[in-house]
Amino acid sequence: MLNKIKIDSESRLSEEQKIKDRRRNVIILIQRYLVNAGYIDSATKLGTESNLSLNQYDAADNIDLYMILCEFEQFYEMKFMKPPKLVKKVDGQNTPGLPRIPSSGKSSTTNASNSNNQNSTGSNKKSTQQSKEKDNNNKDAKNEPDSLEIQGTGVQQKQSNNEEANQKDWFDPRVLKGLPDYSDVPEFQQLAAYLQRDICSENPNVKFSDIAGLDQAKKLLKEAVLVPLKYPHFFQGILEPWKGVLLFGPPGTGKTMLAKAVATECRTTFFNVQASSVVSKWRGESEKLIRVLFDLARHYEPSTIFIDEMDSIMGQRGSAGNEHEGGRRMKTELLIQLDGLLKSKKRVFLLAASNLPWDLDIAMLRRLEKRIYIPLPDQESRESMIRRYIPQEMSENLNYPQLAEALKNYSGSDIKLVCKEAAMKPLRRLLSQIEDIQVDVRTVKQKKQQNLTSYDDVRPGPVTETDFAEAMNQVKPSPSVFENQYLKWEKESGSC
Repeated sequence: MLNKIKIDSESRLSEEQKIKDRRRNVIILIQRYLVNAGYIDSATKLGTESNLSLNQYDAADNIDLYMILCEFEQFYEMKFMKPPKLVKKVDGQNTPGLPRIPSSGKSSTTNASNSNNQNSTGSNKKSTQQSKEKDNNNKDAKNEPDSLEIQGTGVQQKQSNNEEANQKDWFDPRVLKGLPDYSDVPEFQQLAAYLQRDICSENPNVKFSDIAGLDQAKKLLKEAVLVPLKYPHFFQGILEPWKGVLLFGPPGTGKTMLAKAVATECRTTFFNVQASSVVSKWRGESEKLIRVLFDLARHYEPSTIFIDEMDSIMGQRGSAGNEHEGGRRMKTELLIQLDGLLKSKKRVFLLAASNLPWDLDIAMLRRLEKRIYIPLPDQESRESMIRRYIPQEMSENLNYPQLAEALKNYSGSDIKLVCKEAAMKPLRRLLSQIEDIQVDVRTVKQKKQQNLTSYDDVRPGPVTETDFAEAMNQVKPSPSVFENQYLKWEKESGSC
């Protein structure tokens, strides 16, 4: 008897020790994987919380968490003839603890029959009637379409929305690789963490089809970013994709919208770089930021670097007395990084936009292989924009071609402002009528006790031609350099 107690005790202690060893091994394997993948801060925090570090224990030779996962998937698929499901996507609409609402099919019928059975008096006649009703209800439920059944229309809808689903999945919280290894220069590690905030993680939700006109610009951007990712074997040697594109033109013509479309559809790591991200007051800091920015872009390839208002960073380099030494060094570093980008095989694309292309440095223009002019919208594009902002449901017999002709010198953003101002006219009239109504205080107190009236039936009136004319008188075209100067520069330095 004593021997049995001794054996049980030793066996229990041995099992507990195995559990502790497994937990320790899991933490050590996770730490080693995080370090190898570049998640240094996460590995350090895990070691601090678990009181385990790689200085005490480390993964054995030829043992890796990724390799263990691959072997498990192969074993599971070989044993059960299907791949394992290791993770699931969490739906934010699912609230834990709340009861599930039954569907309109079999579940509701079964619940109704169960309640009838509970309320029965026990007589055979009632139970027989309830069983018949239950059978009839079940037959009716079988004839009714179940909410969980796959209908043919659902499959077609899924196929038609396949592209939109892929775009949403791309902007779901995705795993980024750890930062590059800057163990030799710890200062670069902090700069990389600072620049990582410029990575676009939210879906701009702007497609190329949402942009009116600009067919040549959209074609070249797809040719530079989207198509090489789909068919990389075609873009080799002399057919390597473009590494730098400049979009120039008057303000409000759609340059930033094209960049948003690239971020939405081209499925690359998108860096939205601003001047404040790469310009620093400390000596030598700006050059380091430029270098680390391109290191991150190469690390997260395929990637796109978008720099808006490029002329504010890369203006023409004059004599030493006309610009600061720090700005000159920053421009030189940017040119060096772009030169290395053109010669490397990394899939990094630079997209720049400028309203003053003639102020850009000549060396920068050489590195921007394509320089595309984004003009003011044409007649067809203006009409398409007006129809989109003010559809026929909101208007009263508007002459869209005539309005598009009247907005000839307006940019895309100006047309949007005109449409918004015209749409505000009926709303102002409605609000004026509401404010002019005299209401007694006692009536207000009585109405508080009653249910509020729905506002769905109360809508502003339609937009008329007069509203549009008044809006055009109030909203003038934004001041810009004459279009002839853009056309002249395109003729001399453009490359589309």
